[in-house]
Amino acid sequence: QVISMAFLTSDDAPIIWRGPMLHGALQQFFREVRWTQLAYLISDMPPGTGDVAMGLARMLPRAELIVVTTPATGAQKVATRAVTMARKSHIRVAGVIENMSAFTADDGTEYALFGRGGGERLATEAGVPLIGSIPLEPEVSNGGDEGRPVALGEGRAATAFRSIAER
Repeated sequence: QVISMAFLTSDDAPIIWRGPMLHGALQQFFREVRWTQLAYLISDMPPGTGDVAMGLARMLPRAELIVVTTPATGAQKVATRAVTMARKSHIRVAGVIENMSAFTADDGTEYALFGRGGGERLATEAGVPLIGSIPLEPEVSNGGDEGRPVALGEGRAATAFRSIAER
């Protein structure tokens, strides 16, 4: 079952919530939604250490964090701050996923457009496993735009997503 904040507004209208309003909405979401046989609640948050991350840490004391980064050094630095914030908030860091790891052309040539090994370096520095690497493929973006998760299809990215889900 998927519950999305996108269901609260039309496609062209932003949800402009900050501070107490955002915190109150999250509390209501966790307390008043009738959760049935919930195995995992996945919250896709922007990078960094803002209000949402800190609020979730307080509301969900047994939460675990999976950090997503690209191979780029700049992305790693932001992700490192998220790891530090999680640990200061007593949130277990379960692992790292590297997104946009490489692009493979039709002829089989692989291009590391954002560098190599950033996810592995971050995982090693944080002392957590690298859960998986997602290649850069147009199908990922196209599937998201069309509401068709790439994991339900075929290809390298689909295989990577399924492998990550299994882990």
